[in-house]
This record gives sequence, structure tokens and C-alpha cells, in this order.
Amino acid sequence: MSIILKKKKGLLTPKPIPPNPSQILGSLGLGAVIGTLSKKETMITEMIEEAIQQLIIEKMTLYSSRQLRGLEYFTSYHRVDGEKKIKNIYLKRRAWLNFICITREEIKTTGGSSKEFISFLKKKRCRSVKINRDQFENKI
Repeated sequence: MSIILKKKKGLLTPKPIPPNPSQILGSLGLGAVIGTLSKKETMITEMIEEAIQQLIIEKMTLYSSRQLRGLEYFTSYHRVDGEKKIKNIYLKRRAWLNFICITREEIKTTGGSSKEFISFLKKKRCRSVKINRDQFENKI
């Protein structure tokens, strides 16, 4: 908002000028509203990713989040009403022999979906492992 001052008998007083609508709204236009929505969405996704990270660190007994890069994972699926859904996600460090299971209920407690969990693992550069049925029965 601009202020124009005029001098009256030694005093400076602001001249009354009605503000423009853009001055009133300032940065509260449509772009700002969309910006606040995207900020809220990013905050929510950051909170979900932090919860996923804490779940993995607690389950795998890792010392830091930097150790997430060295993980291998695979998923097991089951059919619900003819639709293929993720049942469990199995994680292990590369040096370990056995996998640790993270169930669907534990994934839901983080606030995210199983797809968000998998995308988090990909974002952290975890390696997806292909495993056949015999290996699955022997390793788990």
C-alpha cells in the first residue's frame, strides 16, 4: 500500500487514497491459495515419510537414516475381490540372511498407503529383489 504524505501546518498527514484490490489482497490471490494447498500437501507427505522412516529404523534396528540405502526389499501380494493388493513388505540388509516382515497394518499406522511406502523405498534407493516361491519359503 502506498502512502502519500502532504504537509499541513508543519505536520505530516497521510492523504486518504483508497487502496487497489491488489493492494488489499497482496499475495492472497489464486496462486497463493494453491501455494498454501501444496504446502499443506508437502507437509503431510513429509510427515508420512518421516513415520515410514521411523518404522523401518525401529523394525530393522538401524542406527541412522543413512543406512536405508543398503536395504533390499520385495513384496508379497494377495487378491481381494479379484484385485491384487500388497500383503506384506519384506526388508533386509544386504549382509543379512533373513528378511524382516512389515505387515499391511503396520504400513497403515504410518498414515500412508502401501504405494507410498514402496515409493519411499525407491526414493531412498533401496534395491528391489526378485524372489521365487522356493526361496520365499526357505528364507522366511
